Amino acid sequence: MYKEDRDANLQFIGEDRIDHTPKDEKFKIKIGEAFDVVGERVQTDYKRLGDNLFEVAFEVSLRNHKKEEIRVLVEEPIPGTGRCSRTPTPSKSERPPDPVRGPVGKDKEVKVRYRVRFKY
Repeated sequence: MYKEDRDANLQFIGEDRIDHTPKDEKFKIKIGEAFDVVGERVQTDYKRLGDNLFEVAFEVSLRNHKKEEIRVLVEEPIPGTGRCSRTPTPSKSERPPDPVRGPVGKDKEVKVRYRVRFKY
């Protein structure tokens, strides 16, 4: 993967391998780590609602130490069969327009809270 710099030169930014992917299907590549973007995930609640039925709550704090605004996608694999409900919470007088895929301003923090209910 290459990215154009300020002088219009291509700079190598990372690489990954992908398996065979059928036409029109999505895939993910990991090209590296961002040392100036921090994400911390904390479990805030856990309930057993019945036989093989659970509900867990999390809060993710996203801090951007870059010199520009960034867009962040928070993904959570849900075990078994389940669903997720999300609630954005303002931080430093900011509220992202979308609680899962949204901007984090320069030197700002955004918190995302969500609950996951799942069955095994």
